[in-house]
Formats: sequence, C-alpha cells, structure tokens
Amino acid sequence: MQVIIAMIFMTRPALAYMGPHELVIGSYSADQDDIDLAPLIERLSTKRQVRTAADVAMLPADDFTPLMGSTGPGYTLEAVWYRMQILVTKDGEKPLELKRYLEISPPYLNRIRLAILDADTRITVWNDVVGDHIPPNPSEARGRQHLSAWPNLPAGKYWLVISVSSNSAQLLNASIKSDTSLITENVQDTFLFGLYLGILLIGFMVYFTLGLLIRDRAIVWYGLYVLALFAGTAGISGYAQLLLSGTWQFASDAITGAGTAFSLATSVMMWAYIIELDKYKRTVFTALAVYAALASLCSLTSVSDLYIHFARSFFLFHIGVLLILYGYLFYFGATKPDARKLRIYFVALGLPAAAAIVHLLMLMGLVPANRFTSNCYQVASLVHLLLLGIAMAGRTYALASQRVTAVQNSTRANQLADEQREFITMLSHEFRTPLAIIQRAAEMVSLHVRDAPEAITSRIATIRRNATQLSELVNVFLTKETLDSTNFRISPRPTVLAPFLRDLVLRRQRETPDHDIELEEVDFTVASIDRTLIERAICNLIENALKYAPDASVRIGFTHRSDGNVYIRVTDNGPGISPDDLSLVADAFYRGNRSGSTHGVGLGLHITNRIIIGHMGRMTVSVGENGGTTILIRLPYDRELTKNNIEAARTTNLDPPTAPASDPENAS
Repeated sequence: MQVIIAMIFMTRPALAYMGPHELVIGSYSADQDDIDLAPLIERLSTKRQVRTAADVAMLPADDFTPLMGSTGPGYTLEAVWYRMQILVTKDGEKPLELKRYLEISPPYLNRIRLAILDADTRITVWNDVVGDHIPPNPSEARGRQHLSAWPNLPAGKYWLVISVSSNSAQLLNASIKSDTSLITENVQDTFLFGLYLGILLIGFMVYFTLGLLIRDRAIVWYGLYVLALFAGTAGISGYAQLLLSGTWQFASDAITGAGTAFSLATSVMMWAYIIELDKYKRTVFTALAVYAALASLCSLTSVSDLYIHFARSFFLFHIGVLLILYGYLFYFGATKPDARKLRIYFVALGLPAAAAIVHLLMLMGLVPANRFTSNCYQVASLVHLLLLGIAMAGRTYALASQRVTAVQNSTRANQLADEQREFITMLSHEFRTPLAIIQRAAEMVSLHVRDAPEAITSRIATIRRNATQLSELVNVFLTKETLDSTNFRISPRPTVLAPFLRDLVLRRQRETPDHDIELEEVDFTVASIDRTLIERAICNLIENALKYAPDASVRIGFTHRSDGNVYIRVTDNGPGISPDDLSLVADAFYRGNRSGSTHGVGLGLHITNRIIIGHMGRMTVSVGENGGTTILIRLPYDRELTKNNIEAARTTNLDPPTAPASDPENAS
C-alpha cells in the first residue's frame, strides 16, 4: 500500500528559483533536476478571441486565472490557452550539462501546441506540437507523458504559451525535467504501475472466474469492474499512449474512454447485485441495467468529439446514481435482518463513491483542481480494492457455506423422503391383503343374504364400496411414491398404439358395462412407451371422467402429425372443469371446486401428468364451448417404425385399425 501511495504522491525537488509570477532560470545544480511549472501557469478565463500565441502573450493579466486551485473548463470542444513568464539570467543561457525536457500531462490530451515568445517583440523563438494524436518523434526521448526538448534560451524575458485541444477533460500539468530524472522516474513508475496493473489483471481473472464457478453475479461484475479499472488506469497513466502510439492514432482515446465508460457500467451492476436490488427492487434494478447498457454503448464515442457530450451528461448523472445506490445500501443495512454482511460495504463502496464524485466534479470543472481532487480517487480505489476484496472473500465463503448447508439439507430431505416413501409403500402393501380379504368376505356374504332385509344388504354394499375405494386409494399412493422415487425409470418399448388402446378400452367396457367408452379415430402410429404406466395414465383419465360425470360418454382417439408427435385425446361430455381450476388440476392433492362429495384425493391427473412428462410428453386440459373436458396428451412417436407399419399395411391391403365394437358382449 505504501508503495502505491508513494507512486501517486511522488514529488521531486525544484530545479530552479521561482519568483512571484515567473520562472527564473539561472545556474543549475546537480540535484535540481525537476521544476514544477503548475504554480506559475495561468489559464485564459475570458471569452477573448485569440488565434495565435502572440495574441495570448499580449492580453492583460486580468483575463487569466491561476491554474492551481481554480476550477477548470471541464469538457469543451474549444482550445484552452495557458501562459507563463520566464526569466533567463546570464548564467541560465549557458549550455545545459544535461538535456532537459518540457513534460506535459495528462497523457490523454490530444493536441498540445507549445511556443516560447520574446516578451518584448512577441516573436516566437521556439515551438513544438505534442499529444496522443501526434506521431512521436523517433529521435527524441519517449515516456508516459508528452515530452518536448527544452531549448537553450538567451538571457531575457519570455512567455511560454500553451494551447490544448482535446475530447477529454481539460486538465494541465507541466514540468521541466532532465534526462537522468526521466530515466529514474520511468524505472520507478514502470515497476510501481506494472505492479498495480498486474494486480488488477490478476484480480479480474480470479474474481471473474470465481464468480462464474460459484454462479455469483456480484462477483462476476466485480471482476469486470476490475478489468475496466485496468483499462482506464492503463490509459490515464499513459502506458496505452506509450505502447500503442504510432500504431493507431486513437488508441489512447479508445482505451481510456472505453475503460471509463465500462467502469461506470460495471460499477453500477456490481452495486446492484451486492445490495440485491434484483430481489427487492426489481424496477430500480431494471433501470440501472438500462443505464449500464447505455454507458457501455457510449464507449464507442471515445474516439470522437462525441465523448465530450457523453462525459457532460453521464458523469453528472452517475453522481446521482451513486447517491441513490448508497441510499439503498444504507436503507437495506438498516432494515434487512441479515444486514451485518452489508456493513463492510459501507466503507468498501462508500469511500470510492465519495472519491469518485469529487473526482468527476473536478473533471467537469465544478470543483477546483488540486492535489486532493486530482488524486483522491486513485487512493480511494486502492482502499476500495483491498476492502472489497475482503468483502468478496467473505461473500464467497458465505456462499460456499450456504451451498454446503443446502446440499446437506437436500441430502437429509431426500433421505427423509425416501424413508417416507418406503413407509407408505410398506403400509400400502400391508393394507392390500386385509382389504382383499374384506372385499372377498363382503362378496361371499352378499351372495348368501340376497333375501335379507334391505338394511343388511345396504350395509354390506357400503362395506364393499368403501373397501374398493380404499383399495384404489392404496394403488394410487403406491403409483405416486413409485413416480416420486429417485430410482424411478420408465421401461419403454415400441408399441403399436391402435391394438394397445383397443385392448384397454375393451377391458374397461367389460369392467363398467353401464358406461359409454369408445375408441374412435386411430391410425398406424408406433411409439416407444412404458405400457404399464401409459395404461395407468389413460385409465386415470377414464376413471376421472366417469367419477365426476357418471352418465357421460368418454371418447378416445389419436393421430400422429409431421411435428414428430402423436396426439391422444380423451374427451367427455360431462359438466367440464371450472376455468379457475384448469391450471391447478395437475397439482398433487388438488381437488376442484366442482368435486363436491366425490371420493378421491386429487392424485389421478397428477399421476397421469407425471407419467406423460416421464415419456418426454405433455398433457393439456381444456373445456369445450358446450361443456365437457378434453385432455390432450402429446407423445413423441417413432417415425421409422410408423412408416414401416404403414407400408406393411398397404402391402397386405389392410384397412386402418378399427375401433372396438360398442357392445362389450360382442367385442373380441
């Protein structure tokens, strides 16, 4: 931490004497390698129309504002002019022992025109142009900042005039440095900034990968935020300009602007997921997501003057967004029962947020530029990375603990469910034998007491009916527990549906001769099904229809379509299902509003639906305009076997499968 802070606040001894309003260049000593010119530079603050450096040199002092401690012009398309007085003494005109450079920063300034004019004649004695849009001179020294070789000047008074044009914030720092100082500084800065950028890049890879692995979006967005911070720092520090200058004119602009735009977007999404706005304030979360998307798109403006409009609008708006987010952080921290985990975020997010607000206001020219406003965000970001890294580590540990607990609870729940199923299965099997005995005994008694009083025969019929219902209930529970078992597997085999359904309908007709059950529309479809389960599913539908509409007729038909599915329809002309119940009839233990006193536990349609889903199919329930219920079962069929079955039928001149005879006594 001390190393990084030293990188930001690194200062060096002054090279020469600075008078009240001018730089005095006299004799240079060996240890006076650097001159900070910022305290002497003035900025043109009036609306004077100037075109040349000579025009600026001739303006009165009242038109200028000190560079240090004053608010800057912010983002502007117009060139900003600066000037400074220089006094060269007789000693100062001697040839320099060490070559010296005028260093201009920040690195993202596009075009910087430099000129030195004689104070008396206003004649230009030296000029140069630097900036990240200006190709570097291969014969001159290069660094992270913009460098121009400082000339040897004869004794006299001069004006240093600087004109800056840029689509970035209008900030200016200037100093005079020796070549040895530049070399030493570059070595130090390369190590420190390399360390810092390396930490950011590693942080991105660690957090982004970790977030994907544990499926935590907050950590994923934090990793992306660190990557955006890496890009922005590479641009602002000058390394993008140093490494990419000469390859693409706008490389520095693209990296700096994109890093800034994506840092706005990713920081907002990181905040939103950390304080869980996606759960508690969905509308606010959606608005923030839209804002983040727009901020990301504005990265495309970084290589043009449109970036100025982006900065003017989004930076001020971003300050409001940060204040809103911190307000929500405070609110949830005060109201949520598990607010303790949010406490570290008050500092980890609040400190850089406050620093970012100050820094953005400085860039927009709303607060004075000084050492604090210029460097507060960099220092705060270091603290932020440390604290938020700790917070994210704690979040990761908490999520891991929750996942372990969830796995343990799930395992225990599965064990309990298996034990419950085993118990129900055992109990159901134990019930079957005495129920069968009761049913058989009741049947035998009924044969011997046909002439008994009605009260006796009625009670025997009640015993038989209740025993049958209880037996059916046992079968239903056994089927449900089988379907719910983790070891449940269907055993499909190719089945020609027509004879399969014909046999099923015939059996039901024999068992319930008083009810109208018919097989209507059929074809040659072959499907891979578990015959036992599908039979159970179809029987459930028939029984359900007859249970709620004893006098209704049931029609069954099926046909295959080109979408690869066969559609089985079970239709009745009963009273139908209430519209309020349609979406719930397949739920376990749900009984509709029209069930009345009809016996049942609400598992018939649920079991049928589970069986159909197990066959990769789907069941839908609908009500006709004139009443009645239609249940449509969609199942995949075997195209090749169906095609072969159709061809075989054509070869042998067979007619399509027919429905069974309506009279069960004559059906065979």
